[in-house]
Amino acid sequence: MSDWHTSLADLEARLARQGSRGAVLSDRTRRAYLKDARMLAGWLEAHGVAGPERVTPSALSAALRGLGWAASTRARALTAAREWLGPLFPPGRCPADRVERPRVTPPLVPRLSQDDARDLVETVAHRADADGTRGALGLRDRAMVELLYGSGLRRQEVCDLVLAGLDFEHETVRLVGKGGRARTVPLTEPAIAALRDWLAQGRPALVDPDARAVDNVFLSRTGRPLDGSAVYRAVAPVLRDMGRAGGPHLLRHAAATHLLEGPPGGEGAHLRVVQEVLGHASLATTQRYTGVTTRDIQRQLRRGHPRG
Repeated sequence: MSDWHTSLADLEARLARQGSRGAVLSDRTRRAYLKDARMLAGWLEAHGVAGPERVTPSALSAALRGLGWAASTRARALTAAREWLGPLFPPGRCPADRVERPRVTPPLVPRLSQDDARDLVETVAHRADADGTRGALGLRDRAMVELLYGSGLRRQEVCDLVLAGLDFEHETVRLVGKGGRARTVPLTEPAIAALRDWLAQGRPALVDPDARAVDNVFLSRTGRPLDGSAVYRAVAPVLRDMGRAGGPHLLRHAAATHLLEGPPGGEGAHLRVVQEVLGHASLATTQRYTGVTTRDIQRQLRRGHPRG
């Protein structure tokens, strides 16, 4: 019979091997699952459950409620509980499989208009051009913002981008995104211009000649690979000056919705194209992410199909 400590140690080892489903789990997801399972185990043990093999669906439900988590956290914790308890029970008898999954209502995504997004990008570009004290960092921030909005990159994807991923000849960037999925994304002309300026004038000023070579496209002021906080600082203050809250992810949302809307008087991109650009595994994710409704899809079908 497994005790709490042993079962959690086994879970940690399984998660290090990417989980029972063989899916690629990020470090952040693994840490979250392990934290959830430990908190569930602590609650269950404190309330008299003798061991992980004695967990029942009703006890697990009580723990999920008793910990006071929001619906989204309870849903994630239930997935963590399946990873944790699944090997301890016969197929189909895991208590986590017999607990109803909480219904999670996606939060409303704040939106930037096309004018707002253009103003934000131009403000960052103007600061890079006008404020000589920023120098290389200004060129870096300008290139980052052009990528965030022009190609819809995630903040971490900007940090992880490597020089070998840039293809100016074909005007694309190749990157590895969430879940280890690689994709190739088109670059806009302003992004190409900003990247060329950064690589020619900005990045060389930050490279430390005495340190090990770094192949990341974007560097910190000390020449190290960039972290997400620097990307946030490039965007959030400009948004605040515009009276808006948010950070880099707001530009990714804007890129997606504006691709679908298209320019004034023009046609937008197909939902599948936006899915490929964003790197979503599921079209349903893109649909929720961009606020596209069934009615929107029906309207596009009737407008574009020969029998619409």
